[in-house]
Amino acid sequence: MYKDLPIDLAALKKLYSEELHQDPERAHQLMLQFYERMAEDPMLGFFFTGRDLIAVARKQTEFFLKQAGGAPSFSGKPPAQAHFHLPPILPGHFDRRLKILEQTLLENKITQPGREAWLGFENAFRSVIVRD
Repeated sequence: MYKDLPIDLAALKKLYSEELHQDPERAHQLMLQFYERMAEDPMLGFFFTGRDLIAVARKQTEFFLKQAGGAPSFSGKPPAQAHFHLPPILPGHFDRRLKILEQTLLENKITQPGREAWLGFENAFRSVIVRD
């Protein structure tokens, strides 16, 4: 269902500009809510055991903002390196992550085009994160 979502950077920038009102803190709060939900999820929670969710969400927000036109740079590791130290992330884990993100965005009243843009952005990194 999610694996064929395309990335659309113009739509991602529109999402940040029009729906998040160019507010980095709003983006961070959405990201934090998303990471808190993943940490509580029976299928994904073990990936976050012992992790500082605020710091993880802040770094992921910075990455998102760089791509959405809300930050001039990103100081973290590329996605493949950032996830290398974790247990293997399998296709089902990745799809579950996208489902939780979709639910979080829906509950925060992000429009269908905005959700598709964000999900497509996240899905663009599937091939470097997922291990079969």
